Amino acid sequence: MRHAFAVFAVLLATLLVPLGIGSTWLALRVDDTQAYVDTVAPLADNADLRARLADEVAGAAVATLQSKVPVGLPASLEATVRTSTETIVESDGFPEFWRKANADTHREFLAVVHDEKGHVDTSGWVVVDLRPLLDQVLEDVLASIPGGDRITLPSTPLPLPVIREPDLEKGRTLYQLLDGLSFWVPLLWAVLVLLAVVAVPGWRGRLRTLAAAMVGLVIGGALVIAAIGPLKSLVVDHVEPEKRDLARLVIDVVLDTLRNEALTLVVVGLLVAVLLMAVSLLPRRSRTSYA
Repeated sequence: MRHAFAVFAVLLATLLVPLGIGSTWLALRVDDTQAYVDTVAPLADNADLRARLADEVAGAAVATLQSKVPVGLPASLEATVRTSTETIVESDGFPEFWRKANADTHREFLAVVHDEKGHVDTSGWVVVDLRPLLDQVLEDVLASIPGGDRITLPSTPLPLPVIREPDLEKGRTLYQLLDGLSFWVPLLWAVLVLLAVVAVPGWRGRLRTLAAAMVGLVIGGALVIAAIGPLKSLVVDHVEPEKRDLARLVIDVVLDTLRNEALTLVVVGLLVAVLLMAVSLLPRRSRTSYA
């Protein structure tokens, strides 16, 4: 009976592992703005990201200049804008812009998933605001145009839509549930493992029961790693089609932290399981050896 209970407790604990990994990661990495920004900050050095943002800003800058400045534009306007844009996205100030833009975007994301209606953008999209980059480019280009210093352009919004707020609202309940379970699921896992270990008589049986729980940790972590690919596709599919390549860069980096955490548990669980089994198989010392 006690062995049956231990088996049941270990199996139940194993089922909780993927949920525990996911909810803990969500709370520590996704639901925390500083942690999220620290995760995506290295993307500021990604050449592909910079090139894609430069394309967005350069296109908007050309359109703004053509519509707001009726005369005096140089024939090489697009080349001038492109040069200015590339200079700005390659500047030392770009990483700080990227951190701030992502912090603002993340706060908007949290406002949606936590139903803080007073802080949600009315556009219907969670966006990355590229206006600071656009303003810098316009200022730089006008400085190169004869008489450009006398031209005043309005601050032009340049939101980069990422994901629709209604799509986030659909998953709000699940998100909040997982976030709330981030403390209780690991605690329940630990209690179940402790009960299983205590239920089994003998130190060898207890070591093997704990080893079985570690194997369950390995299995749960492996399931999480296997689920990352489909999860990535699911998230990217909800992004505006023209922005999916850019969004995939960010999503890859964020989900890599989940993969790394799950992989760490797999490795640690496997090593501990092997060690516990090895200790449990040590031969008993003969009483006569003490004579």
